[in-house]
Amino acid sequence: MIYIVIVVTFILVLCGLYLISLARRIDRLQSTVMKSRRSLENALTARAQYAHDFAHMDVLDMAGSVLLSDSADLCLRLGMLPIVDDGLDSLDPLHVEHEERIEHLDNNRLCAEEHLSETLRLTLNSLHDIDQEATQYIMNDEQRYVFEQLERARLDVRLTRSFHNSHVEQIQNLRNEFFVRTFHLAGFSSLPITVDFDDE
Repeated sequence: MIYIVIVVTFILVLCGLYLISLARRIDRLQSTVMKSRRSLENALTARAQYAHDFAHMDVLDMAGSVLLSDSADLCLRLGMLPIVDDGLDSLDPLHVEHEERIEHLDNNRLCAEEHLSETLRLTLNSLHDIDQEATQYIMNDEQRYVFEQLERARLDVRLTRSFHNSHVEQIQNLRNEFFVRTFHLAGFSSLPITVDFDDE
C-alpha cells in the first residue's frame, strides 16, 4: 500500500512540475510576443516617418510625392492605435479622443499600412532600376541617406512581422494543447493574433 502512495505521489509531483513548466513557457512566449509586437510597431513607425521625409525631398515627381506623403501621414496618425485588436496593446482605442476613434473606424490601420506598402512599391521601385553611379546625379547625400534609411525600414518591417507572427503561432499552438486548456494555464491573458498585411 505504501508503494502505491509513493508512486501516486511521484506521478502527481511530475504532473505538477510539467504543468509549472508549461505555465512558465507560456509566460516566456507571451513576453516574447509583446517584445516582438513593440519591435514591429517601432519598425512601422520608422517606415512611415522615413517615407514622409523622403516624400518631401524633391526626388519623386509631384504625383508620387503627394501619394507617398498622404499614405505615410495616415499611418503616422493611426500609429497610436493597436495594429490588431487582440488586447495586447496597452492603449485601448476606446480611451482615444473621440475624433481619433471615428478615424479609427473609418481608416483601419492594417489597411493604411498595406496602402503604404503599395505606395512605396509604386513610387520607389523605379529608383531601384537606376544603377549606383546614376543615383549620385539624382540624389544628393541627404536624399540618399533618407532613401537608404527608408529601404532599411522597409526590410525591418518584413523581418519583424515575420518574427512576430512566428512567435504568435508558437503560443497559439501551445495554448491549444490539452493540459493548457484543461488547467487554464494561460489564465486570463489575451490570445495574441498574427499581424497580416502586405508588407512588400
